Amino acid sequence: MTNPAIAFGMNDLGDPALYQEWGLYYFLVLAVAVAFTAIVPPFPSEVMVIASGTMAAEEIFPLLLVLSVTFLGCLAGDIGVYLLFRYKLIRLLYRWRWGRRMHRKMLRISLRAGGASTWVGLLLIRGIPGGRSASMATAGIVRLGGRSIVALCLLGSLTWSLWLVGLGYITGTTTGLPPWASTAAAIVVGTLVGLGITVLMTRQRSRRGSEREPART
Repeated sequence: MTNPAIAFGMNDLGDPALYQEWGLYYFLVLAVAVAFTAIVPPFPSEVMVIASGTMAAEEIFPLLLVLSVTFLGCLAGDIGVYLLFRYKLIRLLYRWRWGRRMHRKMLRISLRAGGASTWVGLLLIRGIPGGRSASMATAGIVRLGGRSIVALCLLGSLTWSLWLVGLGYITGTTTGLPPWASTAAAIVVGTLVGLGITVLMTRQRSRRGSEREPART
């Protein structure tokens, strides 16, 4: 993703001429960025999605178009990660250091979430930072298939899109701040919520571990 704060300057968020000049190319970049984030979690497409929601609140973008493009990009990326792990194509990324690092990070996130392997568990871990990639990677590793993987991809992409676009849209309509400030506020809120979910899931995992210890003894 091209970070709006770097490419244009935060104060440029909210300038209709910027997006009129880009036209449909902006949405093409948005879809590619969202898809790419599934494969490379540190890639900050979330910033672009939230900013797009803020722009929709300013009536610069059609809200439905932003949601649709984000959903399709998310769906494409999720399917790509699932196929990489389902058919062990992830080995191709081992040729590069960033590919090996990405694989290790996905596994760490999955373990931190408690090794979720059920449909519900895989859906829930999408709420933590990097959880979208870890969810689809785990689904591929455990060879989740049929209706379960279809439902996970569709529902997961829908909830991810609604959450991030909605976050930008709601802050844009309720705070009264300039678009760049609304985007920054939404990013802070989203980060805090993600960290909160991570803490809760880690505590739940620790509680389950402590309950198993007396049972073993």
